[in-house]
Amino acid sequence: MSYQVLARKWRPTDFSEVVGQEHVVKALSNALDQNKIHQAYVLSGTRGVGKTTIARILSKSLNCEKGLDSKPCHECPTCISISEGSFMDFQEIDAASSRGVDDTKQLLETVMYMPSSSRYKVYLLDEVHMLSPQSFNMLLKTLEEPPEHVSFILATTLPEKIPATVLSRCLQFNLKNLTPTQLNERIKIILKEEGISFDDGSISQIARAGRGSLRDCLTITDQAIAYCNGELTDAGISEMLGTLSFDHVNELLTSVISNDAKALLLQLRSISQLSVDYMRLMDLILETIQHLAVAQISPESLLDIDVKKEEIILLSNQLTVDEVQILYQIGLLAKRDMDLAPDIASGFEMALLRMLAFVPKEHNKEGFKKKLSTPIVEDNQQEENLSNINPIQDSAPRSKEQEPIEEPIEEPVEEPVEEPVEEAAIINTELDSVRTADETAASKVKFLIDDSNWNDTFKLLDLDLGTKQLASHCSFVRTDDSIIYLSMPEEKLELFSGKHRQRLQESISIFLGHECNVFFESGEDSNESPNTIKAAEKDKIRLEAENAIKEDPNVKILLDSLDGKIIDSSIEPRDSK
Repeated sequence: MSYQVLARKWRPTDFSEVVGQEHVVKALSNALDQNKIHQAYVLSGTRGVGKTTIARILSKSLNCEKGLDSKPCHECPTCISISEGSFMDFQEIDAASSRGVDDTKQLLETVMYMPSSSRYKVYLLDEVHMLSPQSFNMLLKTLEEPPEHVSFILATTLPEKIPATVLSRCLQFNLKNLTPTQLNERIKIILKEEGISFDDGSISQIARAGRGSLRDCLTITDQAIAYCNGELTDAGISEMLGTLSFDHVNELLTSVISNDAKALLLQLRSISQLSVDYMRLMDLILETIQHLAVAQISPESLLDIDVKKEEIILLSNQLTVDEVQILYQIGLLAKRDMDLAPDIASGFEMALLRMLAFVPKEHNKEGFKKKLSTPIVEDNQQEENLSNINPIQDSAPRSKEQEPIEEPIEEPVEEPVEEPVEEAAIINTELDSVRTADETAASKVKFLIDDSNWNDTFKLLDLDLGTKQLASHCSFVRTDDSIIYLSMPEEKLELFSGKHRQRLQESISIFLGHECNVFFESGEDSNESPNTIKAAEKDKIRLEAENAIKEDPNVKILLDSLDGKIIDSSIEPRDSK
């Protein structure tokens, strides 16, 4: 055969050409350069990540005629014969077909003989986990104390099936799956050298289809070159693989998120006319939903993922964290049950319709997702909040005009702004000079939030449970212009991620009615934090309940008559509600 497949033609011949296994290459290169050769190695990893390739390069380095080095010359007869697979002192043994005791016995008999024309006799046992237990036992003594001229390399995809007694005698290297970015770059280099035209979309699809295996990617590339007649295109690869590009997947999810049932059904109808692998298509949808979850938590992490980042971030901003998790769970369960549907296409269609049914029809989350451009809470509502938390309120007398309105929600939105300003002025006359028509954002911050009312303000903030639990450890420090400084214990501050900080800042901005910034400082656990105050209140209520039980005359009679005692941990105060 004159044609050689890409996986064999472009097999690395040197450690510098190995892709994605830097941790293995570095360890082996240093050992070779320092002439510290181990008697046995275990190379484990999925198919097509470089186990046999690294074993061959290691054999070249051990036996190169120009010297023992991590960079073989590739020119001497030894290097050339190893590359061609004809070197007498490098034996590749398929353990799957030579797994019996007799085969192992025959191998061990050859170990004692010196190499014919090299420094080391190297044995590569591929798929070594297929050996029988008796064969492994026969190898133990030789692996532990082999002759100085022998080196064993054990390659496997299932290292957990190798006995621990064997693993303890070997250096173990776990080869990693290659990332889509690494596969993408390697395929592009090979296709450029081969003179094959391609576009970025086609390479991305091949890299994803390879699922971390470079050999699988090159096999798919061989097939794609034949199918596309030497011109790889995104549409051609999609048709060959029976799947859709990420653009189509994003369109499907856009229809689901926007509750556009008509557009979704039209897209599903067009997909049904293609030869699509619905299982693979569901994998792409799940992968995209996972990218949405990553974008919500850490958008900068998308830089390492081969996706259209702007579209992913745009879609993620239209969903809450809970909704993304619901969509992912629906997709997982649908993939599991698609084979149970009358046909797999209808199972896929029902999965997307189920996603459509569970996404709310209206997404009013702009204040939660984006920075505020206009106040969300009206001024009169802010002044009512102020009257609830301002400590001066309790001591100031109220006139009838100051009594709270029973039904404030039913009042028109266009309520005059002057009335609540006057009310606030009555509550605290000392603030009349501050609350002028050109009042700045900084003065509002100082007026509404300080160390005396931070706990009451915190109770009014609209936060999810996770953020509220962490933020309850914050204590008020000071304000500076439109910046609010909060303090939090260092161990809690490490858990208070950017997502939680953003939500707290947006909630405070919504409460104040204008945009503000929140700065967090590391400090000691304060007695003024909402969490500490709440805990103190609970302890006080519990102590009162314990005293009430212990002072109850009926309880005393029971204790005296039965010679009993009260277990303090069993006392729980009644719910005040």
